Amino acid sequence: MGPRERVLKALKRGQPDKVPFMDVVDSRMQSQIMGRASFDQLELVQKMQFDSLMYEAYPPFFVEKAVNDNGREIITAGAIRTRADLALVKMPTLDVTFIDNMKRFVDKYGGSGYALYYRTRMGCAGVLNSMGLDNFSYALLDDPKLVDMLMCIYAEWVIELLEKTQGIGFDFLWFSDDLAYKSGPMFAPQVFRDVFLPPMREICRHIQLPWVFHSDGDLMPIIEDLLSLGMDGLNPIEPGPMDINLLKERYGKRICLLGNIDLHRTLTQGTTKEVEEEVRQRIESVGKGGGYIIASSNSITDYCKLENVFAFRDAVLKYRAY
Repeated sequence: MGPRERVLKALKRGQPDKVPFMDVVDSRMQSQIMGRASFDQLELVQKMQFDSLMYEAYPPFFVEKAVNDNGREIITAGAIRTRADLALVKMPTLDVTFIDNMKRFVDKYGGSGYALYYRTRMGCAGVLNSMGLDNFSYALLDDPKLVDMLMCIYAEWVIELLEKTQGIGFDFLWFSDDLAYKSGPMFAPQVFRDVFLPPMREICRHIQLPWVFHSDGDLMPIIEDLLSLGMDGLNPIEPGPMDINLLKERYGKRICLLGNIDLHRTLTQGTTKEVEEEVRQRIESVGKGGGYIIASSNSITDYCKLENVFAFRDAVLKYRAY
């Protein structure tokens, strides 16, 4: 079984020959892994033994930014506070150039045998980041139509993206929309049902490929509403806030689980032995019966220990076979 078939089998809650392995690696860590600044993404995937290749098609956030003491650009505030600020919202034009870039990715890697996917957003993260939680919260009381209008802009954009790109050769889709902190959702469950769920359902009417939804944090207070959207996979099942074994028991027949290798402790602070043991435990407990794709609990960042990143890969290769 090849990488593509392995991933698609797991997304359909089946048991492939091996537990699939995939992750997002930030650019600085990519260079550390490869030992050089210039390389093709296929080289990275092959070195890490991933089963998938990713294309990014994110809509922007509309925010105010600054550079911190470490030289990193950070978001300081949302730029959308009133309806007049909606004039700042300029979404990428889904023209021939935009779509042709995606087609070239598929043409380049379509014969590689890896599962090809693109990452985008449904719009929840766009609204929350572009407004900021304070402005978002005030608007829910003072001008809820503003929130609806901004969410509609994102939803219409991603629907157009779906209509223009689902037939060009990608194998599955990935939507990244953080909705929660470690302590729970960023808003009351009823806000999720009233504000976000209806436009998300409209987007789902246009999805034709298998798809994964990503949100960090504790999703349990809204899990039933979220799963009603019908995604094939849920990521990253953040350790602590989320109990992956409980999710496997309750929802393993409905969704594929992706992730859960601890970014904030094991990959960043643990030993290589601890990394290997965590990987072994996840594969043995959650991988049983299929429907699991192993990955980190967010992404492989540049503050991970390089030796732990390679230990992660090596442990997956050691234990992944069914």
